[in-house]
Amino acid sequence: MVAGVYGFPVAVAVAQPALPADALRLTSSEIVAAFSDVRDQGEVQDGSGGVAENHWFADGRFRSEWRSAAGTGIVTGRWRAAGDMRCIIIDSGLPEREGAEVCTPIYRLGDRYISVNPSGTVHGLHTLSPMETVR
Repeated sequence: MVAGVYGFPVAVAVAQPALPADALRLTSSEIVAAFSDVRDQGEVQDGSGGVAENHWFADGRFRSEWRSAAGTGIVTGRWRAAGDMRCIIIDSGLPEREGAEVCTPIYRLGDRYISVNPSGTVHGLHTLSPMETVR
């Protein structure tokens, strides 16, 4: 197992899913509008798979509770949009990734969003909904 783009454990011998040709890349302002104060149900498409419930706060914080065949965890950090990419910095939950900013594009396909790895392969599929009172 190795740490994937967001630090979740992933197996290295797994085929990497490709980005659908009709997915639309979001601009920085579209990323901010879509991911401010939302609950995000994520389905990891690469590595060992798994699911995550993410909370993206308008003030730039995020919290992710994930589970996969490799285990479970809680990751906290900060996010921002820059250069038509969503950038995250992990503050806790993945010591090997803490403090390092990673910026990747976000795409929309219908009513779902797609996060990608720096290589351009699909990391996760995301369904957004209004945030419940979680702070």
